[in-house]
Amino acid sequence: MKKTFKIIGAFVGLILLISVICLALILSKSTDRTAENSTDIKTILVLGSRINQNKKPAKITQERLDAALLLAKNNPQAKIIVSGAKGADEPVSEAFSMKNYLISHHIRADRIISEDKAGDTAENIAYSKKYFDGKTVIVTSDFHLYRALYLAKQEGVKVEGFAAKTKVNNLLYYPNYYGHEILGLIYAFVFGKG
Repeated sequence: MKKTFKIIGAFVGLILLISVICLALILSKSTDRTAENSTDIKTILVLGSRINQNKKPAKITQERLDAALLLAKNNPQAKIIVSGAKGADEPVSEAFSMKNYLISHHIRADRIISEDKAGDTAENIAYSKKYFDGKTVIVTSDFHLYRALYLAKQEGVKVEGFAAKTKVNNLLYYPNYYGHEILGLIYAFVFGKG
């Protein structure tokens, strides 16, 4: 019986250690906004997230789009790729909703490329990379940036990252976001996708 508890304790300890390492990696990129003052960006990739039933971006998606708008303002030459398929509970594709949001914020439609097939982060990058031209910046949530950059590297593309600040009214969202991201990062490390 003691041996069983030792094995369980060692397993739990290993899981905690891996989680702490993943959390440290996630946090290492969560404030990356070095591209904010760049004026030589050619491509901005905005990773999709949730879409509300009214066909508008959910708060987390809107935060990503607002961060992309900041980069687009300083880089009028940049194309903006919006990437994301239609989820089972979404009325339209993430790409469609995000494109409409950008247009409503005075981004010309001819600057926007819609990629509406990607169902996860690895697919966002894999399906969008054919549009990358010159300096490319991936815009995603602060807690998601490390994994996005890791998967881009796995895909063989050179990109920079720009963290959209996540603003939540309820602190209980943070364990959900970061817990999901830790699991996603472990999955990416093990399977090279996600």
